[in-house]
Amino acid sequence: MQVSIQKIMNSLGGDRFIKRAVRHEFDLIDIAKEGLPMESVAFLQNNFGFTNKEMSHILSISESTYQRRIRDKSRLSQDETDKALSLAELYAKGMEVFENREDMDYWFNSPIPALQGKKPLELLGSMLGRKQVLNVLNALLHGLFS
Repeated sequence: MQVSIQKIMNSLGGDRFIKRAVRHEFDLIDIAKEGLPMESVAFLQNNFGFTNKEMSHILSISESTYQRRIRDKSRLSQDETDKALSLAELYAKGMEVFENREDMDYWFNSPIPALQGKKPLELLGSMLGRKQVLNVLNALLHGLFS
């Protein structure tokens, strides 16, 4: 992880939704096996300002399935939880870089030359895309791009 476990957990609503101690990556592995509770996923979605459609696309599930899980207060699958955890890491890194949501939102919705002119939001649906976005955020944090 390139972001502290605490910042990732804060992006997911912390112990308000995840009722266990999370101190290291092995705890996150256990959470992935159990699946994130939908309240935590909705908290992350709200942090990003995503619609249900955008969030379901990123998690690779249908919007109706996503809405039903919210209604039923169920959990994500392990694969979906892995995606949500990497998205939480991106949110935490974005806030570290931009320090406010408005600037981060603008960046995520703008074509970025280092991402071959793609908007970061367009790349969040794949592991490799999320990795590229995280790499650019790290480069910005260290002053490699302006």
